[in-house]
Amino acid sequence: MRCIVFLILLTPFVAIAEIYKTIDENGRVIFSDKPSETAEIVEVKVNSVEGPATVAEYSPGISRSSKVVMYSTEWCGVCKKAKKYMQTNDIDFKEYDIEKNTNAKRKFKKLGGRGVPLILVGDQRMSGFSVRKLDSMLAKVNKLP
Repeated sequence: MRCIVFLILLTPFVAIAEIYKTIDENGRVIFSDKPSETAEIVEVKVNSVEGPATVAEYSPGISRSSKVVMYSTEWCGVCKKAKKYMQTNDIDFKEYDIEKNTNAKRKFKKLGGRGVPLILVGDQRMSGFSVRKLDSMLAKVNKLP
């Protein structure tokens, strides 16, 4: 019990840790969690979707297809959850890693992607992942003529 309380109390301190960047005399960039006289604080931005998944129409006029497209990253836990769900339920999908594929990153930005996963079904888009919302999107597309 004490261990759990300790971990809960420690969590806020871990979340506010800072990263410092310095450049040594040879021009090498060094990152550290300890400040120095010449260090500057690095602002870290994590590109992942927070909060509940949202569904919206992303581009009217695009041909409707039951094909699912997911923009993701290798490190994204929510992306892994979405991928596992689609594989387990035999949902045909194509995955694009926006950190490994420059064309995918370009399309992701063109779609206004701000976090991963970004899932497209027909002319619908979902930022984040929800089983219920994905199933609803698929049902809507499959009911079309």
